[in-house]
Amino acid sequence: MKVAIIGAGLAGLACAIQLEKYNIKPVIYERNSFIGEAFSHVSASLAVGQRPIKDMVKYFKGFDIHIKPLNTINRLVHYSPNRITPIQGNFGYFFQRDKSKNDLKNQMITQLSKTEILFNQIGDYEELQKEYDYVVIANGNSSYTEELGCWQQWINTYVRGAVVLGEFDTSALLMWINRDYCKNGYAYMTPFNNHKASLILVVTDANEKEIDHFWEQFIYAENIRYDIVEEYKLAHKGGHVYPHRLNNLFFAGNAGGAIDPFLGFGQLTSVTMGVAAAKSIGEGADYEKLIKKVVKRNTQLYEFRKAFDRVSNKGYDNLMGMIRFPGVKKIGYDTPLNVVKYGSWILKAKSRIMRNRKS
Repeated sequence: MKVAIIGAGLAGLACAIQLEKYNIKPVIYERNSFIGEAFSHVSASLAVGQRPIKDMVKYFKGFDIHIKPLNTINRLVHYSPNRITPIQGNFGYFFQRDKSKNDLKNQMITQLSKTEILFNQIGDYEELQKEYDYVVIANGNSSYTEELGCWQQWINTYVRGAVVLGEFDTSALLMWINRDYCKNGYAYMTPFNNHKASLILVVTDANEKEIDHFWEQFIYAENIRYDIVEEYKLAHKGGHVYPHRLNNLFFAGNAGGAIDPFLGFGQLTSVTMGVAAAKSIGEGADYEKLIKKVVKRNTQLYEFRKAFDRVSNKGYDNLMGMIRFPGVKKIGYDTPLNVVKYGSWILKAKSRIMRNRKS
């Protein structure tokens, strides 16, 4: 059986690892000349958004995908316009994302033994689907699914990021929300180590020129004084894809709508979709059924996104004030309750009530 994978990202590599278990030797077409990330940063994975999955690292082990996080997240510090809300707990993981051997993708590629990777190859799906029995599109963006009419836009953002030097708590994730400089987006800081961190601003519905303006506002408003050693900017968007398979084409990872529309996480969903695509190819299983849960979770997170878009700066302060209450923290962070599932039900019901009142 001949299988082509477009993209050596998390979904593409996860798919290749699983295909090798079926004694299938895929060929990966990778547009870059390297494995890893073009821009150095540290990504975060928060367990509260992944329930009922308790631990992403252990979850990946179930697929024989073994990854080592950079660190655990034991402290969250939320900055709203007029509040600082720190909380302690076991919240998830940090992962290094760059071109080093510790990068998440480079950890995964060491687990491949039969897969051929063709670098500097974009991968034309129209040509490949003639040559191969199956083609897994995992190119990291929505270009192909938009072209094929499977993409529904949910959120459009622009990102400006930097690597900064200073003194940092290696177990702390810092997050800022303020409509003045990020509209309905957010900013966050994630540490590489005690002296280096990743600082990222995500602004909704902004262009390349506007992101510079919002970045300067963020730096000034929050009195950021770290030394900046690297900077980058990129457009980023998320949406819903359906169907996730067209004939012998499979859409996985960001190409399949893996990015969650609330906070923009996508690591767990990308790997899950890559594994599911391989299982569908290797066993003939229904791809849509295999990825139903992770797709549904993103749909539920879209309800959080719509609610978040309606919140004012005063609302952010009130929200952060609520997190201080022991009962709220316990439900949100210290129990296995599926906050995304039940929270989305509440938000949808509230939205219906508001619409009925207006009519």
